[in-house]
Amino acid sequence: MVKQIYNLTLEELISQVKTDLITKEYVVNDINKSNYNIKLSIPHRADFFSLIILEKGICEYTINDYQSKITANDILFCPNSGTFTTDRISDDYKAKYIVFTTDFISKAGFNYRSNDILKSFSNNPISIISGNADLFKRIKFYLTELQSLNDTTKDNYYSNELIWHFFSLLIYELDNYFKSIETVQPTSPRGEDLATKFFLLLRENYKEHHDVQFYADSLFVTRKYLSKMIKKTMFKTSREIINQVLITEAKILLRNYHTSVSDAASELNFSDQSVFSKFFKKHTGQTPSEYKKNDFF
Repeated sequence: MVKQIYNLTLEELISQVKTDLITKEYVVNDINKSNYNIKLSIPHRADFFSLIILEKGICEYTINDYQSKITANDILFCPNSGTFTTDRISDDYKAKYIVFTTDFISKAGFNYRSNDILKSFSNNPISIISGNADLFKRIKFYLTELQSLNDTTKDNYYSNELIWHFFSLLIYELDNYFKSIETVQPTSPRGEDLATKFFLLLRENYKEHHDVQFYADSLFVTRKYLSKMIKKTMFKTSREIINQVLITEAKILLRNYHTSVSDAASELNFSDQSVFSKFFKKHTGQTPSEYKKNDFF
Protein backbone atom coordinates (compact mmCIF):
# COMPACT_ATOMS: atom_id res chain seq x y z
CA MET A 1 0.00 0.00 0.00
CA VAL A 2 1.42 3.40 -1.02
CA LYS A 3 1.66 5.86 1.84
CA GLN A 4 -0.07 9.20 1.43
CA ILE A 5 2.36 12.08 0.93
CA TYR A 6 1.98 15.02 3.29
CA ASN A 7 2.59 18.42 1.69
CA LEU A 8 4.80 20.48 3.99
CA THR A 9 4.63 24.24 3.49
CA LEU A 10 6.94 27.05 4.42
CA GLU A 11 4.08 28.63 6.39
CA GLU A 12 3.98 25.61 8.70
CA LEU A 13 7.67 25.92 9.52
CA ILE A 14 7.33 29.67 10.04
CA SER A 15 4.54 29.04 12.54
CA GLN A 16 7.01 27.06 14.65
CA VAL A 17 9.33 30.06 15.00
CA LYS A 18 8.69 32.11 18.12
CA THR A 19 10.03 35.42 16.80
CA ASP A 20 8.31 37.78 14.34
CA LEU A 21 10.06 37.68 10.98
CA ILE A 22 10.95 40.59 8.71
CA THR A 23 10.40 38.44 5.64
CA LYS A 24 8.49 35.18 5.50
CA GLU A 25 10.23 33.89 2.39
CA TYR A 26 12.96 32.19 4.38
CA VAL A 27 13.35 30.99 7.94
CA VAL A 28 16.29 29.76 9.99
CA ASN A 29 15.64 27.66 13.05
CA ASP A 30 17.41 25.44 15.58
CA ILE A 31 16.03 21.96 16.05
CA ASN A 32 16.61 18.99 18.32
CA LYS A 33 14.66 15.85 19.08
CA SER A 34 12.27 17.61 21.46
CA ASN A 35 11.10 20.22 18.94
CA TYR A 36 11.38 18.08 15.78
CA ASN A 37 7.78 18.29 14.56
CA ILE A 38 7.98 16.24 11.36
CA LYS A 39 6.46 12.82 11.97
CA LEU A 40 8.78 9.89 11.42
CA SER A 41 8.17 7.37 8.62
CA ILE A 42 5.63 9.65 6.90
CA PRO A 43 6.49 10.81 3.34
CA HIS A 44 6.52 14.60 3.00
CA ARG A 45 6.84 16.87 -0.01
CA ALA A 46 8.19 20.39 0.49
CA ASP A 47 7.48 23.50 -1.58
CA PHE A 48 10.84 25.04 -0.69
CA PHE A 49 14.60 24.48 -0.75
CA SER A 50 16.22 23.43 2.51
CA LEU A 51 19.73 23.29 3.90
CA ILE A 52 20.49 21.51 7.16
CA ILE A 53 23.73 21.54 9.12
CA LEU A 54 23.96 18.77 11.69
CA GLU A 55 25.91 19.80 14.78
CA LYS A 56 25.36 16.63 16.82
CA GLY A 57 23.78 13.22 16.45
CA ILE A 58 22.47 11.20 13.52
CA CYS A 59 19.57 11.53 11.10
CA GLU A 60 18.46 8.71 8.80
CA TYR A 61 16.16 9.69 5.96
CA THR A 62 14.83 8.79 2.52
CA ILE A 63 14.60 11.35 -0.32
CA ASN A 64 13.08 10.36 -3.65
CA ASP A 65 13.59 6.67 -2.72
CA TYR A 66 17.26 7.33 -1.89
CA GLN A 67 18.13 6.19 1.66
CA SER A 68 21.01 7.78 3.49
CA LYS A 69 22.29 9.12 6.77
CA ILE A 70 23.94 12.32 7.96
CA THR A 71 26.12 12.63 11.02
CA ALA A 72 27.72 15.46 12.99
CA ASN A 73 29.32 18.21 10.86
CA ASP A 74 27.50 17.10 7.70
CA ILE A 75 25.59 19.51 5.47
CA LEU A 76 22.43 18.33 3.69
CA PHE A 77 20.88 20.21 0.75
CA CYS A 78 17.41 19.32 -0.54
CA PRO A 79 15.65 20.92 -3.54
CA ASN A 80 12.03 21.95 -3.59
CA SER A 81 9.34 19.47 -4.68
CA GLY A 82 11.38 16.52 -3.43
CA THR A 83 9.70 13.74 -1.45
CA PHE A 84 11.42 12.89 1.81
CA THR A 85 10.85 10.71 4.85
CA THR A 86 12.63 11.04 8.18
CA ASP A 87 13.30 7.48 9.27
CA ARG A 88 15.14 8.09 12.54
CA ILE A 89 16.87 10.80 14.55
CA SER A 90 19.13 10.16 17.52
CA ASP A 91 18.40 11.43 21.04
CA ASP A 92 21.32 13.88 20.87
CA TYR A 93 20.19 15.30 17.50
CA LYS A 94 21.02 19.00 17.18
CA ALA A 95 20.81 20.91 13.91
CA LYS A 96 20.22 24.28 12.30
CA TYR A 97 18.26 24.63 9.08
CA ILE A 98 17.31 27.27 6.57
CA VAL A 99 14.38 26.90 4.19
CA PHE A 100 13.71 29.32 1.35
CA THR A 101 11.65 29.71 -1.79
CA THR A 102 12.63 29.85 -5.45
CA ASP A 103 11.19 33.35 -5.45
CA PHE A 104 13.56 34.41 -2.68
CA ILE A 105 16.53 33.23 -4.76
CA SER A 106 15.38 35.40 -7.65
CA LYS A 107 14.81 38.38 -5.36
CA ALA A 108 18.41 38.13 -4.24
CA GLY A 109 19.39 38.67 -7.88
CA PHE A 110 19.74 35.08 -9.08
CA ASN A 111 17.51 34.34 -12.05
CA TYR A 112 17.57 32.48 -15.33
CA ARG A 113 18.55 35.55 -17.31
CA SER A 114 21.80 36.17 -15.43
CA ASN A 115 23.24 32.79 -14.45
CA ASP A 116 22.68 29.06 -14.04
CA ILE A 117 22.32 28.90 -10.26
CA LEU A 118 18.67 27.85 -10.31
CA LYS A 119 19.51 25.29 -12.99
CA SER A 120 22.35 24.04 -10.83
CA PHE A 121 20.08 23.74 -7.80
CA SER A 122 17.47 21.83 -9.79
CA ASN A 123 20.18 19.58 -11.20
CA ASN A 124 21.26 18.42 -7.74
CA PRO A 125 18.41 16.38 -6.30
CA ILE A 126 20.27 15.68 -3.09
CA SER A 127 23.70 16.59 -1.81
CA ILE A 128 25.47 15.58 1.38
CA ILE A 129 28.63 17.52 2.10
CA SER A 130 30.88 15.65 4.53
CA GLY A 131 34.38 16.24 5.78
CA ASN A 132 34.49 19.93 4.86
CA ALA A 133 35.05 21.68 8.16
CA ASP A 134 35.77 25.11 6.64
CA LEU A 135 32.58 25.11 4.57
CA PHE A 136 30.56 23.89 7.54
CA LYS A 137 31.92 26.73 9.67
CA ARG A 138 31.16 29.38 7.03
CA ILE A 139 27.63 28.14 6.39
CA LYS A 140 26.90 27.98 10.11
CA PHE A 141 28.03 31.63 10.36
CA TYR A 142 25.78 32.68 7.46
CA LEU A 143 22.78 30.89 8.96
CA THR A 144 23.34 32.46 12.36
CA GLU A 145 23.50 35.93 10.80
CA LEU A 146 20.41 35.32 8.64
CA GLN A 147 18.54 34.07 11.69
CA SER A 148 19.38 37.21 13.68
CA LEU A 149 18.74 39.63 10.81
CA ASN A 150 15.24 38.25 10.19
CA ASP A 151 14.12 39.07 13.73
CA THR A 152 11.95 42.19 13.97
CA THR A 153 13.02 42.74 17.57
CA LYS A 154 16.62 43.34 16.50
CA ASP A 155 17.22 46.98 15.65
CA ASN A 156 19.18 47.07 12.39
CA TYR A 157 18.68 49.85 9.85
CA TYR A 158 20.33 47.81 7.06
CA SER A 159 18.66 44.49 7.87
CA ASN A 160 17.26 43.99 4.34
CA GLU A 161 20.58 44.79 2.67
CA LEU A 162 22.45 42.49 5.06
CA ILE A 163 19.93 39.70 4.49
CA TRP A 164 20.60 39.87 0.74
CA HIS A 165 24.36 39.96 1.44
CA PHE A 166 24.52 36.86 3.64
CA PHE A 167 21.93 34.98 1.60
CA SER A 168 23.96 35.65 -1.56
CA LEU A 169 27.09 34.35 0.16
CA LEU A 170 25.19 31.21 1.14
CA ILE A 171 23.91 30.65 -2.41
CA TYR A 172 27.37 31.19 -3.91
CA GLU A 173 28.89 28.74 -1.43
CA LEU A 174 26.36 26.07 -2.41
CA ASP A 175 26.71 26.64 -6.14
CA ASN A 176 30.50 26.69 -5.85
CA TYR A 177 30.33 23.28 -4.19
CA PHE A 178 28.00 21.91 -6.88
CA LYS A 179 30.31 23.15 -9.61
CA SER A 180 33.33 21.60 -7.88
CA ILE A 181 31.76 18.12 -7.99
CA GLU A 182 30.25 18.33 -11.46
CA THR A 183 33.28 16.68 -13.06
CA VAL A 184 33.04 13.60 -10.83
CA GLN A 185 29.28 13.13 -10.97
CA PRO A 186 28.16 10.32 -13.29
CA THR A 187 26.06 11.95 -15.99
CA SER A 188 24.71 11.15 -19.41
CA PRO A 189 26.66 13.18 -22.01
CA ARG A 190 23.65 13.20 -24.34
CA GLY A 191 21.31 14.26 -21.55
CA GLU A 192 23.64 16.99 -20.30
CA ASP A 193 24.17 18.33 -23.82
CA LEU A 194 20.44 18.38 -24.53
CA ALA A 195 19.69 20.02 -21.18
CA THR A 196 22.30 22.72 -21.79
CA LYS A 197 20.92 23.47 -25.25
CA PHE A 198 17.38 23.47 -23.86
CA PHE A 199 18.30 26.08 -21.24
CA LEU A 200 20.09 28.24 -23.79
CA LEU A 201 17.02 28.18 -26.02
CA LEU A 202 14.78 28.84 -23.04
CA ARG A 203 16.77 31.91 -22.01
CA GLU A 204 16.37 33.38 -25.47
CA ASN A 205 12.77 32.36 -26.18
CA TYR A 206 10.84 32.00 -22.91
CA LYS A 207 8.81 35.15 -23.59
CA GLU A 208 7.71 34.20 -27.08
CA HIS A 209 7.43 30.42 -26.74
CA HIS A 210 5.77 28.71 -23.78
CA ASP A 211 5.21 25.39 -25.53
CA VAL A 212 7.45 22.34 -25.22
CA GLN A 213 6.95 21.51 -28.90
CA PHE A 214 8.87 24.60 -30.01
CA TYR A 215 11.96 23.55 -28.05
CA ALA A 216 11.70 19.95 -29.23
CA ASP A 217 11.47 21.08 -32.86
CA SER A 218 14.38 23.49 -32.42
CA LEU A 219 16.53 20.70 -30.96
CA PHE A 220 15.46 18.21 -33.68
CA VAL A 221 14.03 15.70 -31.20
CA THR A 222 10.52 14.56 -30.42
CA ARG A 223 8.60 16.20 -27.61
CA LYS A 224 8.47 12.85 -25.77
CA TYR A 225 12.24 12.35 -26.04
CA LEU A 226 13.01 15.89 -24.88
CA SER A 227 10.74 15.53 -21.86
CA LYS A 228 12.26 12.15 -21.02
CA MET A 229 15.86 13.40 -21.18
CA ILE A 230 15.16 16.64 -19.31
CA LYS A 231 13.34 14.73 -16.57
CA LYS A 232 16.22 12.27 -16.30
CA THR A 233 18.86 15.01 -16.19
CA MET A 234 17.07 17.81 -14.35
CA PHE A 235 14.58 15.82 -12.25
CA LYS A 236 11.83 18.11 -13.57
CA THR A 237 9.85 17.91 -16.77
CA SER A 238 10.48 20.38 -19.56
CA ARG A 239 7.00 21.80 -18.95
CA GLU A 240 7.73 22.31 -15.25
CA ILE A 241 10.96 24.13 -16.07
CA ILE A 242 9.28 26.40 -18.62
CA ASN A 243 6.55 27.24 -16.12
CA GLN A 244 9.11 27.86 -13.38
CA VAL A 245 11.01 30.29 -15.60
CA LEU A 246 7.80 32.12 -16.52
CA ILE A 247 6.68 32.39 -12.90
CA THR A 248 10.13 33.58 -11.78
CA GLU A 249 10.22 36.24 -14.48
CA ALA A 250 6.59 37.23 -13.83
CA LYS A 251 7.39 37.85 -10.17
CA ILE A 252 10.40 39.95 -11.10
CA LEU A 253 8.21 42.08 -13.35
CA LEU A 254 5.40 42.39 -10.80
CA ARG A 255 7.77 43.61 -8.09
CA ASN A 256 8.33 46.72 -10.18
CA TYR A 257 5.92 49.34 -8.89
CA HIS A 258 5.47 50.78 -12.38
CA THR A 259 4.66 47.44 -14.04
CA SER A 260 0.95 46.64 -14.13
CA VAL A 261 -0.49 43.13 -14.34
CA SER A 262 -1.45 43.88 -17.94
CA ASP A 263 2.13 45.01 -18.68
CA ALA A 264 3.55 41.80 -17.21
CA ALA A 265 1.12 39.67 -19.24
CA SER A 266 2.08 41.51 -22.42
CA GLU A 267 5.83 41.35 -21.66
CA LEU A 268 5.63 37.57 -21.25
CA ASN A 269 3.49 37.20 -24.38
CA PHE A 270 0.33 35.83 -22.79
CA SER A 271 -2.72 36.21 -25.01
CA ASP A 272 -4.45 38.43 -22.47
CA GLN A 273 -4.40 39.45 -18.81
CA SER A 274 -7.02 36.86 -17.85
CA VAL A 275 -4.95 33.95 -19.18
CA PHE A 276 -1.84 35.29 -17.43
CA SER A 277 -3.72 35.71 -14.12
CA LYS A 278 -5.08 32.15 -14.25
CA PHE A 279 -1.60 30.78 -15.01
CA PHE A 280 -0.02 32.81 -12.20
CA LYS A 281 -2.61 31.80 -9.61
CA LYS A 282 -2.39 28.14 -10.59
CA HIS A 283 1.34 28.07 -9.87
CA THR A 284 1.54 30.46 -6.91
CA GLY A 285 -1.83 30.34 -5.20
CA GLN A 286 -2.16 34.11 -5.61
CA THR A 287 -3.44 36.38 -8.31
CA PRO A 288 -0.84 38.76 -9.77
CA SER A 289 -2.62 41.68 -8.03
CA GLU A 290 -2.47 39.90 -4.68
CA TYR A 291 1.21 39.17 -5.21
CA LYS A 292 1.97 42.83 -5.91
CA LYS A 293 0.03 43.87 -2.82
CA ASN A 294 1.64 41.33 -0.50
CA ASP A 295 5.21 41.61 -1.79
CA PHE A 296 7.53 42.34 1.14
CA PHE A 297 10.29 44.03 -0.82
